Amino acid sequence: MTEENKNSGGQLNLVVAASEVNAISEWIREALQKEPVEVTQPFAGDSRLEIYFDSLLEAQIAKKTLPADLPIQAAETKEYLEQDWTTFWRHHFKTMELGTNLRIVPEWEEVPNDGRINIIINPGLSFGTGGHFTTKFCLEALEEAFQTLKPQTMIDAGTGSGILSIAAIKLGLPKVDAFDYDPVCVDQCNENAARNGVEGQINFFQADVLEPGWYAEPADIVCANVLTSVLLEAAPLIKRATKKRMLLSGIREIEGDAVADTFIQLGCKEISRDGDGQWCGLVIDV
Repeated sequence: MTEENKNSGGQLNLVVAASEVNAISEWIREALQKEPVEVTQPFAGDSRLEIYFDSLLEAQIAKKTLPADLPIQAAETKEYLEQDWTTFWRHHFKTMELGTNLRIVPEWEEVPNDGRINIIINPGLSFGTGGHFTTKFCLEALEEAFQTLKPQTMIDAGTGSGILSIAAIKLGLPKVDAFDYDPVCVDQCNENAARNGVEGQINFFQADVLEPGWYAEPADIVCANVLTSVLLEAAPLIKRATKKRMLLSGIREIEGDAVADTFIQLGCKEISRDGDGQWCGLVIDV
């Protein structure tokens, strides 16, 4: 990003059928080396994928590389300004209470002081605020696991804004490793950790859950809030990285059985699942 445009960037928006989101997202990750953001209304037939770049020119070049046979209904590029992103989050991201003791607070709102555990988040260009069902599921399942299993270690695969890892530390979990495919997310995670007074207590790093080497030793809990296709391919690695429990989400409800069956075939046991009619999450024990 040039100095004169350091507060702006480029955005590529794609309109696709909801049934094609996973396949097109995989192409984006492999071909463009970017993590797409899905913006979808519940039960809608079409979805929008947003891909963010350092400059408008990069977004325009990426648009030209889209294969003609990729099932995309529409594609457009636009410039976004830093204040546009901030305005988006201020409109969509509000303080919310989750589980028994957790509360997610946007950085720009007043932090309540009533005994609940406050997790202060500024998403930046990463996602994970607790507003989407998948993140909410993982946070509540993490709180329940902390109460019942008394875990000592956790791996957060696809950490996004770092919200799950920060919650784990604030719940009292001593050791957390967290990684994301997107380096922008890793930078934002460290900033969010500092906002919450847990800077240096979480090992944030860049890695690909599909590639071996993202864990040195198994952890008591592994959270993986990623897409179904990634969970299915990474299932053996995720299972080997887990001592006690996996919290899996980013799964469409119609794909829940396929994900559960894959881990059951690896010798795991489904403990529970929850969904909102479109997305679901699974609690799996090894």
